[in-house]
Amino acid sequence: MQQFTTNPAEFFGQKRDQYAQEALLWQRRFNTWSWLRVGLFIGAALLAWLAFGLSGLDFALVAAGVALVLFVALVQRHQQIAWQRDQFRFLADINREELARYSGVHHPADSGIDFANPVHPYSGDLDVFGRSSLYVLLNRTNTPDGRVKLAAWLQHPADREAIMHRQQAIKELAGHPDWRQHFQATGRHWEDDPENLRRLLNWLKQPPQISSRKWLVVLAYLMPVLTVTAILLSIFSETVTYHLPILFLLVNGWLLRYTFREVHQAAEGAWQTSRTLRAYGSLIQSLEGHPFGSASMLRIKDRLTGEAVPASGKIRQLASLLTNLQARRNAVFYLMVNVTLLWDLYWMIRLEKWKSGMESTVRKWFDALAEAEVLNSMAGFGFANPEYVLPETTGADFQYEARELGHPLIPAQKRVSNSFFVEGTGKTVVVTGSNMSGKSTFLRTLGINAVLALAGAPVCAAACRISVFQVFTAMRTQDSLEESVSSFYAELKRLRQLIDLLPEGQPVFYLLDEILKGTNSNDRHEGAKALIRQLHNHNATGLVSTHDLALGQMGEISPEYVTNYSFNSDFADGKLHFDYKLREGICQSFNASQLMRQMGIEV
Repeated sequence: MQQFTTNPAEFFGQKRDQYAQEALLWQRRFNTWSWLRVGLFIGAALLAWLAFGLSGLDFALVAAGVALVLFVALVQRHQQIAWQRDQFRFLADINREELARYSGVHHPADSGIDFANPVHPYSGDLDVFGRSSLYVLLNRTNTPDGRVKLAAWLQHPADREAIMHRQQAIKELAGHPDWRQHFQATGRHWEDDPENLRRLLNWLKQPPQISSRKWLVVLAYLMPVLTVTAILLSIFSETVTYHLPILFLLVNGWLLRYTFREVHQAAEGAWQTSRTLRAYGSLIQSLEGHPFGSASMLRIKDRLTGEAVPASGKIRQLASLLTNLQARRNAVFYLMVNVTLLWDLYWMIRLEKWKSGMESTVRKWFDALAEAEVLNSMAGFGFANPEYVLPETTGADFQYEARELGHPLIPAQKRVSNSFFVEGTGKTVVVTGSNMSGKSTFLRTLGINAVLALAGAPVCAAACRISVFQVFTAMRTQDSLEESVSSFYAELKRLRQLIDLLPEGQPVFYLLDEILKGTNSNDRHEGAKALIRQLHNHNATGLVSTHDLALGQMGEISPEYVTNYSFNSDFADGKLHFDYKLREGICQSFNASQLMRQMGIEV
């Protein structure tokens, strides 16, 4: 069981200030180079004008050419400085966000609410998605695939081997906070629309337009050689007249016209989608260059570097191909170079060769990157909460043991932790308690930490041992006017979902809060007892919270599979007091009448 050790608030505060200062330094450099660009432009114009006046057009063109080369180099350096400035700004923002998370006031734009599913076994009841949710607490991803994978890990328990591999990677990454934050910041340079990913994959699936026609490929390579040769012979030899190169140029023009629409559509599509691929290139390069040791991170790295050319190299190849192809946008270049060398066709053939069979490869890259982002998110979560632990997963049929287990969405200064142990299937823990004493919060605490543990993440506990099981909750069932469903019937439908889940083989850990509360006390009591007896005969264990003391008496009748725990309250000096501590046995104090009196209801 691995515990994280550091002072996160101090670390995040120091890094925030450090990176903010670095961003200011790079901003000053950015401003300096902006003025240099202006100065070079003005100076080049003056130099060209003076050169034209003193030495004529030839010298002026040479001076303008030199100035243009210098200006391009200056622009490239300026862009590099802007990237560094933005990188440090993002790093400062990341540490501000970590401090906000640490204080419990972090509410980013991405709440993960689009992943909410009302029929999911537990995500709605356990605040897995939403404005103040587990997803928000964990999420440090940037790519669309990363957020989808994080949501999937939180919705589906992993097997024991996968959990252990994830824990090893989280432990490793948590020990490299600087690299993790630089990796996260690198992904923020590109605000990518998820739709671009779909366009990219569609583009990769499109069949070749040029290279599939062999005669066109032959002419694309042959005609430029013939055209250049004819031009040179017409200049340096008297045997060849200008008619021959003109003939070849006309043939080239016809080939370009014949393929113009296909080349244009393919080139524009490639240019639009390549931004997505290049955006991931810097993230992929960060993964390729880091010396990982855990099995999961090495497997991710192998998916990126296992080919003859690593993923970042293939992306650089694509960028080069597209840069050359986009030269066609210049009208002068198109007329002089393209018609002579069939530039469009040559680079289109190269581009189609690049993307041949690349769809599955690119999907593999994106999946590897998404997994790295999720592991990075969980490592950041563990680093920010050094009191949390990576739980030990056991091979037992069913076990859930935790010491000082708390709810991760409750700020540490308000959180009350409890220890808990249950082992074996067919068991039900009946939790009785007064109103507002902590029954529902305790059930959610058990559930949300199980979700974390079964995703491979750290849990909010001093120690934890857990087996692999399916979490199921019935806590927030509501009526529906649209579907003409009462709250009682909605709860029955939810319990039916639990019963249907039982035969699937994997143990079920159920958390049922105030079950059958929508009916009379006698039916509720008899129905709850019948459900507990039915669950006893299946591969399931869980907790049932209730105000019904009679239900707690099942612990006396069937102590082999029903145990009682409770939360209590005290009434002193006209006020209710809660300690939110779990105790053995049935609740001995109830507070409904006191609460009603406080609200002005005469009891």
